[in-house]
Amino acid sequence: MLRLFKIGILLLTWLNLSICHAQTPNEQINILSDDFDKSPPFYHKIPERLLSTDTSPAFDEKGQKILLTGTVYKTDGKTPASNIVLYYYQTDPSGVYAIKEDEERNMPKNKLGQTHGYIRGWLRTDELGSYSIYTIKPGSYPSRDEPAHIHVTIKEEKIPEPYYIDDFVFDNDPLLTSEKRKRLKNRGGSGIIQFIRKDSIWVGTRDIILGLNIPKYE
Repeated sequence: MLRLFKIGILLLTWLNLSICHAQTPNEQINILSDDFDKSPPFYHKIPERLLSTDTSPAFDEKGQKILLTGTVYKTDGKTPASNIVLYYYQTDPSGVYAIKEDEERNMPKNKLGQTHGYIRGWLRTDELGSYSIYTIKPGSYPSRDEPAHIHVTIKEEKIPEPYYIDDFVFDNDPLLTSEKRKRLKNRGGSGIIQFIRKDSIWVGTRDIILGLNIPKYE
């Protein structure tokens, strides 16, 4: 009986391992973290193929259309960095990380009630280090304690973990006070955007320098 019991345990262990290894990469990256502070959902629903231009799911919805574009540079600030993945997420015009279940990129709330909503996306810089994001201008949080912003995270090939850089913030935002400007860390360079209007879209340029002002960057 003891021998049969041991064989049963071995079979269960093998079955569990087989199930884990049988998961496809897509199934693994679609597992939502229980705590975004400990494990940010950078890879949640990430597409297999990324381009240097991305259009957010909200671009055709009501709101001010914007284009955020620029060049990602290597640490010398001069050499364009290709094949760098950028992940962004933002609020809707009312300042909420909105959920829209019928959108492919939608992120439901986790156990702690955290979500990045559905206005989110990924890009991969081209051979010139260029990127472009077509989206709508986010609103500030309903509490009005922070300027409107778009979060950005960087993933480099030779660095295991993604790291965040300064948010995109907007120079004409009345909530971007002089005190808040002084507290900006300039991670990756300044994230303050000045818009130029072109027809019905506002265009803002931001260049990014890898590793700049990132603690313990190697």
